[in-house]
Amino acid sequence: MGRLFILLFLCFLLLGCVTHPPLVSNKLQFKYGNDCLPQAIIMTQSLKEKGIDANVLGIYTDKWGHAICVYMYPPGQNKLWGWDRFWKSMRLRAWKNDPESIAKEWLRVTLSEDKLQYAMFHDK
Repeated sequence: MGRLFILLFLCFLLLGCVTHPPLVSNKLQFKYGNDCLPQAIIMTQSLKEKGIDANVLGIYTDKWGHAICVYMYPPGQNKLWGWDRFWKSMRLRAWKNDPESIAKEWLRVTLSEDKLQYAMFHDK
């Protein structure tokens, strides 16, 4: 399982992910602009260590790809959340086992006008 995460991490470093306007400078954006997958993996692993059901979700449009952490919180309740480094935690209203419905909801909540091509869980 650890090798799968490393392979996915390397693929995303090569392919990149969505970037937002730089908050500080272009140098920081260049250095840290493609870190969505490793951060989603770290968040997912941290939540799993605490007994929280979490997965890494890859979202792909025709323009970009992005990774977020999707988790159920609080445990035992039917509340789905999505987390990424820019938006932090957002409540999502989607089926927890349907990556496409989660991705569409994430695009809606983040006000993205890009059209979803496909979505998939990277750690299932």
